[in-house]
Amino acid sequence: MSELHLSLDYELEERAERGASADMLCMSKRALKNISASVLNMTHLKSLYLEGNEISSLPERFFSNLSSLVWLDVRNNRLTGLPAAIGQHRCLKTLLLEGNPISALPPELGHVITLKALSLRKCPLMFPPQDVVGRGLPAILHYLRASQLGEEFPVVEKLRLSELDQCEEDEPEIRRFQELRRRMIQMERAELGSDGDGGTRTPSIRSCRTGSHHET
Repeated sequence: MSELHLSLDYELEERAERGASADMLCMSKRALKNISASVLNMTHLKSLYLEGNEISSLPERFFSNLSSLVWLDVRNNRLTGLPAAIGQHRCLKTLLLEGNPISALPPELGHVITLKALSLRKCPLMFPPQDVVGRGLPAILHYLRASQLGEEFPVVEKLRLSELDQCEEDEPEIRRFQELRRRMIQMERAELGSDGDGGTRTPSIRSCRTGSHHET
């Protein structure tokens, strides 16, 4: 194991010893190639930032271990897919996949009924097809669900409120997401108003603590 991973594991173990109440972990731009067992053991995590690493896959038990995860940022890695187990997750609200060589989303993703934001920019997706992706998140999720049922076109399904209620603690993290989204919308409108050519610019997530934007 490299010195980098040794130091990271020590850092995570030390943090765990201080208490597992911390719900956010930022490990962006650390040249990580995989996700260590130390991270998977932080079962109370709600926000995980892994942007700008060299991660090629997520462990099969990633989503089952991190069952409280609400925000996952894995932009600009080397992911080629997602574990099918993501379909069992009932808290994930924001999934940022931008800049990964993913050609297909797992059909199981369609069952993540809590998902509110999905970033797929610069992903060479073939499944779902681009015409579906261009219609936004609801169309993507419907398409994925329909693909499992063997249907040609996605169907509109009612969300089961009982499942949504499983994650309705109304944690401060969720309120923070909502506030950040509101601020980013205001920033985007301000930028659009100042652009003389009428072009659109999308604000990016600049750090682990500020800025959020979702688009497909």
